[in-house]
Amino acid sequence: MERKLVSEKELLCFLNTELKKTGQHENCRFDSIIRMRIDDRTGCNWASATLQCGEELGNICPPDAERIITEAKARFNVEKNQEYTPSPY
Repeated sequence: MERKLVSEKELLCFLNTELKKTGQHENCRFDSIIRMRIDDRTGCNWASATLQCGEELGNICPPDAERIITEAKARFNVEKNQEYTPSPY
C-alpha cells in the first residue's frame, strides 16, 4: 500500500481523532511526531508520536496509542519539507 503524504499537523490531527474515538482518553493527546532521517524497511519516514496524558495514563493509554500509531505508520508518511524532529532511537 502506498502511503499518503501529510503534514505533521495533519498526522497529529488524525492520531488525536483516532485516540478520541476510543472514548477512554479524554486527557490524552499526541503532541509531536518523531521523524527518522532514513525511511525504515517498510518505507515509513517517522518512528512514533509522543503521547501526553493526564493522571489516568496507567496501563490503558499505551496499548491504544501503540495500535493507533502502528495503523497510521502503514498509511501515512510525513512531508519532508518540514522541520526535522530527530528520533531518540
